[in-house]
This record gives sequence, C-alpha cells and structure tokens, in this order.
Amino acid sequence: MLRQSKRDPKPSPGIPGHPDEPSSILDTLPHPPTAATRSLAKKLEAQENSIQALRADVHAHTTARIMSLDEFEFDPKHPSAVPKSTTSKTEASSAPTTTAPPNTLPFDNLKELNRYRRHTQQEKRRGTHLSQTYDPTTLLHRPPTAAELTLPMLLANQTHLGHATSLWNPSNSSYIFGVRDGIHIISLEVTYAYLKRAAKVVQEVARRGGIILFVATRKGQEEIVVNTAKLAGGYHIFHRWVPGSLTNGQQILGACGVKVVDIHDREITQYRNAFTAGNHTVMRPDLVVCMNPLENQVCLHECGLFNVPTIAVIDTDANPAWVTYPIPANDDSLRSVALIGGVLGQAGKEGQRLRKLEAMRGSATYPTDHVHSTLEAIQTIAAMDVQEPEKASERD
Repeated sequence: MLRQSKRDPKPSPGIPGHPDEPSSILDTLPHPPTAATRSLAKKLEAQENSIQALRADVHAHTTARIMSLDEFEFDPKHPSAVPKSTTSKTEASSAPTTTAPPNTLPFDNLKELNRYRRHTQQEKRRGTHLSQTYDPTTLLHRPPTAAELTLPMLLANQTHLGHATSLWNPSNSSYIFGVRDGIHIISLEVTYAYLKRAAKVVQEVARRGGIILFVATRKGQEEIVVNTAKLAGGYHIFHRWVPGSLTNGQQILGACGVKVVDIHDREITQYRNAFTAGNHTVMRPDLVVCMNPLENQVCLHECGLFNVPTIAVIDTDANPAWVTYPIPANDDSLRSVALIGGVLGQAGKEGQRLRKLEAMRGSATYPTDHVHSTLEAIQTIAAMDVQEPEKASERD
C-alpha cells in the first residue's frame, strides 16, 4: 500500500465551508464594487426610501384618523358614536341622539392614499426638467458690478457685434478687432477697459453728489434706463430729447419744481415757497449717459456747449468724438445695453453709498460754502415779491 507524501498536493476537501476550500478564502477578501453591485445598491436604497415614505404616510393617516375619532365617545353596549360635548345632555335625556363623525380627511382609506401617491409620482416623472435656463430679466434685476465684469460676460451679451463694413466710421478703427461675414467685430478688451473707466466716472460723480442723467430713446430701452437711473440715484429720459433743454433751459424748465435737501437727502421745507415762484436758475446735469447717441446728437451737442461730460455707447457707425468717455459696444442689442446700463447703475449705487456714509459721519463730499449765500439771495428775491410788468398793468 502506497502512502501519500507530504510534498504531494492535498486533495480538495469535499466538505463545504472547509477552511482550506479556495472558495471560502476568496469570499473573505474585499471585492471592488462593480457596475452591477452599484446599480443593485441604488435600487435597494430607492426601495428603502419608498418604504420609509410609505410608512410615514401610513403613520400620518393613522394619526389623523385617531385625532378625528378622539372627539367622539363610544358606548360598549351601543357602539354608535356620540360627541363628547353632548354626552351629559344625552345621558339626561331619555332618547339620546346619535351622530356620525364628519369625514374631514381627504381620503377615505389607505388604498386611495396610495393610489394618489403613485399618481403624483408618475406625473412628476413626465416631461423634461431643465436645470440651466436663460432669463432675459436677470440683467435688469441683478446686474453685475464693475468688479464682476468679465470678457465672457461681454461676449455672451453680444457687445462685440458691430455694423456692416459699409457703414463704419473710420474714427472707430482703433476699436475694431476684425471683420467676419461682412460685419465689424469690436475688440472686447477695449470694451472692457472703457466700460470700467466709465463706471469709475459714474461712481465718483455720484459720490460727490452730482446730477446724473440717463438718456435712452429707442424702443425696448425704457425699462433698462429706468432701472439704471433707479440704481444710480439719477434721472432718466426715455422719450425724445427736447431741443433746447440746456441751451434754452430757463424757458423750457424754468417752471419746474425745485427741492432743497441736506447732506442726508432730507428736504428743507423752508425754501419750498421761495422756489415755487421760479426765482432760480435751471440746474444742468453734471454727467449725461446716452445709450443711443445716433438719435441724440442734439443732446450731445448741447452738452458739449456747456462742457457737460458725457458717456455713450459707441457702435462702429457712430463717431467717438461726440462724447467725453466712449464705450465701444453694440448699441442695437438690448442685452448689450442692459449689461452696460447695469454696470453703470451699480457704479452709481456704490457712489451713493459712499456719499451717504460720509454724511453719516457729519461731512459732505462736495463743497457747501457757497450754498448758504445762494439760498439767502433767493429768499431775499422771493420776499421782495417782484411782479411782472403784464401782471402789474392788469392789476392797475
């Protein structure tokens, strides 16, 4: 009889679960997760969540049932429901009345609740759910600041699109990046630099308490210019510019009301009567921002006569020499105008904040020495009650 040597391999044991069995050893080793195991784990997790949600619904339904039944008492001999508030009255009477509990729950049983829940889940799965959508009113409600401005933002809002090459103004040659499909492309780097410079100008004018006038007279720009002026604390014009508003302002705007305020923007009522008679010089804006300079050449010309600084969106068909601080950009796209107006409005808002902060500290950001003498002279003229020759002759 041959005996097995120790060097010979051991035969595989026939007992399942034996320690020397290779399958039992491999089962103890950690296995990396596969796609099948991950999908199975997700299914188990979803099933567990649905079971927990169903348990919560059952618990809520049961609790609501118990709370609705707590308002009634039950007699073991007569299982009809009797309200608690009428128990003493029914005991005293010989023939107690029985009332059924009102059904205040939206579902009669648990089966209807589960049916409604499954129907709601099926309706939620229908259709397409969009996570990233474009909202055209975002630039109006949440415009970016000058610090948040980027070149991709300018590109996305079509500020680089100019006019056809046949309509260009040679003065814009330094602002043009190239030509594509017969259209001039404005350099975004130039637009970025000039827009930030214009925003700084608006901020400083607002910080020193200057009057800023925003002009945009094209169709669709009304809401843009109104929101921009509201942010910057300035004034706006979205109808046509009246010729002579600056050169002949005393005749056109002389009858308008005037309000005198202090450094905290609070009205000083003692000068109200002095200005109602029109005994004042018409004030001119300290800065004019024009969104469509081609239609407002008269406005820019009058500002140039009185050395009023101007800011305008200059397209490839406009002349940059018309304004003090040009912004080379597309003036036909509402998205482009909304972006530029929003940045300038945020700059004016920051300037107003700095001005009010200095006012809270008790100092003004603009000179106030000549204000007292001017107001005293106006009060003296108003006290004299000077009448016009025509009115004087009528009274005589």
